[in-house]
Amino acid sequence: MLPCELYLVTKPDFDPARELDALAKVLARWKPAALRLSTTDETRARHCVSAIRQTVQSHGTALILTDLPALAQELGCDGVHLTSNPSRCLTAREELGRDLQLGVSCGTSRDDAMNAGELGADYIAIAPNATDLVTWWSQMMELPVIAEDIETAEQALAMIKANADFLSIPLSFVDADEAGAVLAAIVSRAAEEYPG
Repeated sequence: MLPCELYLVTKPDFDPARELDALAKVLARWKPAALRLSTTDETRARHCVSAIRQTVQSHGTALILTDLPALAQELGCDGVHLTSNPSRCLTAREELGRDLQLGVSCGTSRDDAMNAGELGADYIAIAPNATDLVTWWSQMMELPVIAEDIETAEQALAMIKANADFLSIPLSFVDADEAGAVLAAIVSRAAEEYPG
């Protein structure tokens, strides 16, 4: 059992017509804390949410949109993830309301992370090569930190050792077995060191 939670991210070409069945199987098997739709196109996001929201939320997984706070509120999603510019937190929070989650990508910038926290973010996301920042943040701040774009077992283990709260993993859901194998490969070494 990992000492952090999984935060899955769809690929830009995610197609619920082809991927919903596999997505449901992955959610049931891996129980991620959140699933983020990576598309920032409003029409495409609206279509995807309509197709998957019930399935995602019925598994206890939060459904997060990317850069579309007003749409997240309108469609009954659980939050939004801003991919840049922490100063957008203020307007995003107004559109989201107080109850939905607000996350912000901060790359490798300590200043951006601190600004995001001060402006009302519920979590910050840090680039996979910034383990020192994750370690510092986890020691100094209470706000959860997500290790973003984790694609290898080495990145996952390094971020777990740095005390990341979540691992954000981009994933295709075309085939449930293949998606599961990708996840297993990424978290396998960490699971061995943290057997729970």
